[in-house]
Amino acid sequence: MDNQLQAPCIGAKWPGAIDGIYAGVSRGENGEPDGHLVLLSAKPEEDLTWKDAKAWAESLGNGARLPTRFESALLYANLRDQFDLDEWYWTGTVYQSSPSYAWGQDFGGGGQDGNRQDDEFRARAVSRFPINS
Repeated sequence: MDNQLQAPCIGAKWPGAIDGIYAGVSRGENGEPDGHLVLLSAKPEEDLTWKDAKAWAESLGNGARLPTRFESALLYANLRDQFDLDEWYWTGTVYQSSPSYAWGQDFGGGGQDGNRQDDEFRARAVSRFPINS
């Protein structure tokens, strides 16, 4: 993203070729720069296991992926109206205490919990555009 281009208001369509909605600035982790987080419009037709959800998100191309646990909290704060509030959604973050679990996000109440990776939940994908300082 060009540093001269301003991000849209949170909840507005992301400008350019990416079909999605601007969720806000996501803090960089592990030495990565902060970035603009975009919730992509694509949705899978059915609930998926964690492995299948990751593969679906990555198949969208252009760096699409499941949101991290922390990005999912940002999505809950800023765009929860874009999710089914009665369903859980996968994050791309593996549960620390057990590698066979991954974090899920409840957009109705805002909770997060570790879930067995072979459970089936909803999925949404994000793209992240680094903010160059």
